[in-house]
Amino acid sequence: MFRKTMLGMYLASMVFLFPSTARAKALPGHGHAPGRSPAQAAGNTVQATETGGGANFVFDPATVSVKTGDKVTFKNSGKVPHTATADDGSWDSKNLNAGDSFTTPPFTQPGTFTYKCTYHASLGMTGKIVVTGAATGPAAATSPSASASASPSPTLTGAAQFGISPSPAPTAPPSQKYFPKIAGAVVVLALLGIVLGYVKTARKLADKS
Repeated sequence: MFRKTMLGMYLASMVFLFPSTARAKALPGHGHAPGRSPAQAAGNTVQATETGGGANFVFDPATVSVKTGDKVTFKNSGKVPHTATADDGSWDSKNLNAGDSFTTPPFTQPGTFTYKCTYHASLGMTGKIVVTGAATGPAAATSPSASASASPSPTLTGAAQFGISPSPAPTAPPSQKYFPKIAGAVVVLALLGIVLGYVKTARKLADKS
C-alpha cells in the first residue's frame, strides 16, 4: 500500500512538472534579457581607443560592414580625446572625450566610406565603413521615368482649354491666289503696248518731217 501511494505521488509530480518544463523550452529567447542581443549591438559600434600602453591610436574594428539604412556608433573607450570624421565631410563627431559617443546619420548609399581621427590620423588612426544593399531615401525613389512624367504640360489657351480643336485657317482659292499676278502682268503688257505705239508714232512723224 505504501509503495502504491509513493508511486502515485511520483506520477502526479511528473504530470505537473512536465508541462512547465516543456513550455519553458518552447518559449523563444527564454533566459535572455529582452531587446537587441549584445552581438547585434556591437556589430555597428566602433571603439576609438589606444593600445600598447597608449602608444597606438586605433579604431576597433578598423573596418565595419553595415546595411543601407544602418547607423554606426563611435565610442571613445580610451583615455585621450578622439574624433570620428568622414573623409568626404558628410559627418563629424567633433571632439569625443573619454566615454563620449557619436552616432552617424543613416547610410543611404552602398559603397565604402573612409574616416579618421583628426587628432591622430597621421599616426594611422583611420578606418572604413562598408555599406551593402540597395540605395534608400529620396534619391533612390526618383527614377528617369518619374522625372519625365513630372515635367510640366504645356498651357492650353483659347478653345483648346475646353477640349475643342481649333479650326484650321481658311486658305484662299487658286483664283484669288493668282489673280494679282495675272492682273499685274496685264498692266505691264498694256504699258509696253502704249510705249511701243508712242515710239512708232514718233518715228512716223520724224520720217514725214
